[in-house]
Amino acid sequence: MHHLTMHLKNPCVFLAQGEGIASLMPQARRLLELRGIFAAILPRELADSCSIANYKQGRIVVLASNGAVAAKLNLLRPALLDRLLKRGVEITGLDIRVQPRNDSPQALDKSSKITQGAAQELDRLYQQLPDSELKDAVGKILRRDRG
Repeated sequence: MHHLTMHLKNPCVFLAQGEGIASLMPQARRLLELRGIFAAILPRELADSCSIANYKQGRIVVLASNGAVAAKLNLLRPALLDRLLKRGVEITGLDIRVQPRNDSPQALDKSSKITQGAAQELDRLYQQLPDSELKDAVGKILRRDRG
């Protein structure tokens, strides 16, 4: 237990030991290499929307930022496998998963307010319109803005 306590107090001790980060470095280097190769064989727009997450026993796991990107990657799967093989990557399969990125833009707030002047003009228009679907629609806009 003392050994574990020492790691918690000084993470550098853990990182410097053989069972620390050093054992992960070959896999990290391989992932960086594969990411470079993968980005080079994809169209730029597609490369910007996906990333290799893992490589294990010849299988590459690709994370797509949305379903459309995943669908496109699935269509390109045979060509991608061929291109990866031609670049010397030992690959037996390509797993494509959807995982939205944290840096993707959030849904925009669709609520909006109209200016006081615009509200007054809409109110004036509402008063002048005969009963109709247009008058009902203008009335809904005014009620929503005031509510």
